[in-house]
Amino acid sequence: MNNYNNSPFEKLETLGKIAAKPVKRAVGDAFTDALQSLTGDYSDKQAPQAPQADQAPQALQVEEAKRLWEVRARLAQINKEIVEARKKREQAEQAKQAPQAEQAKQEKKVFEKKKKESVLQKLIKSRQGSKEAMQRASG
Repeated sequence: MNNYNNSPFEKLETLGKIAAKPVKRAVGDAFTDALQSLTGDYSDKQAPQAPQADQAPQALQVEEAKRLWEVRARLAQINKEIVEARKKREQAEQAKQAPQAEQAKQEKKVFEKKKKESVLQKLIKSRQGSKEAMQRASG
């Protein structure tokens, strides 16, 4: 009787071998999707092939530079869209706060008006005189 064949480690190893190809394919697909979304190139290309022997290294460098430029251009566009969205959001917040600020100014004016004494109150106070004058007058 061979205990190794019934070992759980052997089962894990066979399951790992079975799952390796689909996992590699899924990771490759996810990478190409991410690359396509960054570059904006949605052509039906397969995964990049290994460079052929007859292809010049300079052509590879040019192609790589072109891809890099496309990625940078796409990132710049994304950053620009983010800045525009932030500006729109800030403008919307300011538009909401503008009426509130106006209302606060008006409330402050009303409070200052109430705080000031009216002319009639000032006249009555001046006729009453000070406490010292009242003491002198009463005896």
